[in-house]
Amino acid sequence: MGRPVADEYRLRLEGRAELLESARLRYRALLEALGAKGWEERLRKSGALLKETLGAQVKVDEALASALRRAQAEVWPSSSPTVQLLRDVEALRERLGQTVAQRLARSPKESLRELLRGLEEQALTAPREIPFDQRWATALELLPEELPLLRELSSFGRLLATLFARPFDPEERLPFRVDEVAALRRQWSSGEVALGQAWSRLSGVDRTGGLVAELRKRAERAPLHPPRNGPEHLLHAEHWRSVARKRLELLVRVRLSPVEPTPSECVKVAWWLCAREFTPEARLPALEVASEARAGLIELAHELRLLMRPESSEDPLRLEDEDWERLRERARRADLTNLGADAERVRDVLRTFIWKRGMGNAGMRGWRELPSGLEALVEQAWQVDR
Repeated sequence: MGRPVADEYRLRLEGRAELLESARLRYRALLEALGAKGWEERLRKSGALLKETLGAQVKVDEALASALRRAQAEVWPSSSPTVQLLRDVEALRERLGQTVAQRLARSPKESLRELLRGLEEQALTAPREIPFDQRWATALELLPEELPLLRELSSFGRLLATLFARPFDPEERLPFRVDEVAALRRQWSSGEVALGQAWSRLSGVDRTGGLVAELRKRAERAPLHPPRNGPEHLLHAEHWRSVARKRLELLVRVRLSPVEPTPSECVKVAWWLCAREFTPEARLPALEVASEARAGLIELAHELRLLMRPESSEDPLRLEDEDWERLRERARRADLTNLGADAERVRDVLRTFIWKRGMGNAGMRGWRELPSGLEALVEQAWQVDR
C-alpha cells in the first residue's frame, strides 16, 4: 500500500480548511495591529479586517472544534500540515483572546466574538482629532444604521415630526388625539435618553468639538427630506425635539400665567395640560413638580385663567358654586407651603377679580385683604361674586 497523499487530512476537513486558513491570516494580522503603538487608529484604517473576523467567528469556532475532535479521534499525525494548521489556529485564537482582553481590561474568559465586538467599539470610539473633511464620514461610522439607539431615535423623530408639524396655538385646543398624547408621553423620556447617548457618543470621540458643533448647527434647520442614515436620524430627531420642547414650554407658560414654571417642570406639566384637554378632572400629581403645594398652585393658576380671565374681560362671568369649590380645593392644596413670588402673583389675580367685581358694592367699602392664605382670598372673591 502506498503512502497517503499529502492532503489526505485536508480532504477530511470537507472544505473547512480554507475557512481556517483565512482565520489564521486574520488572527495574525490582528495580533500585529494590536502590537503597534497606535493600534486603535491602525484597526480603524483596516476596519474590514475586524468585520470579516467577527462575521466568520461563529463558523470558525464550529469548524475548529469539529476538526480538533476528529483529529484526536482518528489520531492524525502531528507532522501533517493540516494538523499544524489546526494547532496554529487554536494557538493564535487563544493568544488573540488574551491580547484583546488585555487591551480592553476585560476577562479573557469572555468569548472571542464578544471581545472582538468590544475591540471594534473601542477602536471606533477612541478620542481623536477629526479633520474637517472627515466629519460627516466619521459621523456615519459612529452612528451606523444597526446601532440599537438609532431605532429609538428614528421612532422618536417620526412621532415628533408628525405631531409638531401641525399648526399650534397655545390658546386653542391642542391638535393632538388622545392616543397621540399617550404615545408622545410614553416615548419622550426614552427618546431624550437616546438623543443624549448619540450626542455623547460623538462628543466622546470628537476631541476638538468641531464635529458636534457642526451637527448641532445643522439640527437648527428643518430637515428637507426623511432621514436616510444614522446622522440624519440624529439631526431629524434633535430638530423636532427642539421644536416640540419650545412649543410645550410655550403652552405651559401661557396656560399657567401668572405662575412662572421652571424648565424642569415644563414638560411634565405639559403632559397634565394635554390630559386635561380630554379629561377636565385630571389632577396634577405632586411628584411631577416640587411639592404638593406647588402642584396646587399650578392647578389654581390654571383654573383662574379658565374661569376668570381678568386680564381679558372687564366683566368676568359669574361662577357656579362647583367652580368656587374647585378653586377653594386648589387654593387649600397650595396653602400647604409658602410659595413665594408665584403665589403672590396668583393673589394679585384674585385681588384684581375682587376689585373689579366689588366696584359699586356697598359691602366692599373699606375692604381690605385678610392676612391669610390663598383659600381665604378665594373665599373673599366668592363673597363679592354672590
